[in-house]
Amino acid sequence: MEQAKTVALGRAFADHFGCGGPDWLAWAPGRVNLIGEHTDYNGGFVLPVAIDRGIGMAARVTGEERLRLWSMDYTAEWQCAAGEDLARLSAEPHGWHSYFVAVVDQFQRRGFGVPGLDVVIGGDVPSGAGLSSSAAYGVCAAVLLDAVLGSKIARRDLALMAQAAEHSPFVGVRCGIMDQFASALGARDHALFLDCHTMEHELVPFDSAGAALVIINTKKRRGLVESEYNRRRAECEEGLARLCQLAGQPFETLRHVTPDVFAAHEARLPEVVRRRVRHNVTENARVRAFVEGLRRGDWPVLGTLLYESHASLRDDFEVSCAELDAVVEMAGRCPGVHGCRMTGAGFGGCAVALVEPAAVSTVCSALARDYEALFGVTPDILVSAPAGGASVVRTGA
Repeated sequence: MEQAKTVALGRAFADHFGCGGPDWLAWAPGRVNLIGEHTDYNGGFVLPVAIDRGIGMAARVTGEERLRLWSMDYTAEWQCAAGEDLARLSAEPHGWHSYFVAVVDQFQRRGFGVPGLDVVIGGDVPSGAGLSSSAAYGVCAAVLLDAVLGSKIARRDLALMAQAAEHSPFVGVRCGIMDQFASALGARDHALFLDCHTMEHELVPFDSAGAALVIINTKKRRGLVESEYNRRRAECEEGLARLCQLAGQPFETLRHVTPDVFAAHEARLPEVVRRRVRHNVTENARVRAFVEGLRRGDWPVLGTLLYESHASLRDDFEVSCAELDAVVEMAGRCPGVHGCRMTGAGFGGCAVALVEPAAVSTVCSALARDYEALFGVTPDILVSAPAGGASVVRTGA
């Protein structure tokens, strides 16, 4: 966590709670997914990286029987009695505090008593941009409480607890595991190769001298995501069921359907289902190829894989939009861009590009200018190297 962010959190804590500084400072990054989109809920492969934007928390054990939360972003306070049965809170309207309460509930379910705490929460990962601000929030709360309680829970399990918190009635979002794993287990100058079926994961070196991550937020509202996401899941599930029947094999997930099996039976699948399955089969192969390309530092190959992934998401999975397609096309015209694709659920949100470090400034200026000329909106553009995962430090006695 950068010193400036640490200082800001500590100052906000002292200003709001009117006491000395915090005992603990925790930080968890957002993430951007390099490749492997809409494969996570089909048991497939993904390759996210943590970014240098995230959510921070400053906390102090008070000795009082209450939990007080202060949000820097919402300039609002919320509190409840420490140690109370939180079940009744799950029926109340959800808000910015709900994620923290949901993580507290996960620790209580494991037999840990959470003491009275004052907590300040703030961050700089853009909300609603598809960079996993919610996962960063949950992971940050998990590593903070783990440190306060001395529970020494493995990072993998803290990520799973953060995911369970989002699934719980306190939040009610049936997210995959990629975002929490990237936030909890990311490492500087590495991507995280994750098998979403087995949860096996591997850190893959990312040579930041060869490329910077340029993340372009189109600012397009993603209003169709929920309904279309559910439809895509259903179409994938239908494809899996049909292929199991056609091939006479009990495939556990679409990840287990090989290219040869798909090729042998694709003509007998309904057209839409065939395209959804084809995206998953080819995208999983692209993730594997991307990992090997990273190990070789083969940026031209990596760029080609990004463009192929975008085309598949646009044509076979149909989750892109005019704004994302335009950004990818604009990036492709810029010298120094290795490749670009939409990232996240789609229908808006962000694209990610791999750009030669020396060309970053010129590329960002060109993308901002051309996008604004076409859509009348100035995109938010973030530049990041792969960042470290969640961290927590003890600051007080």
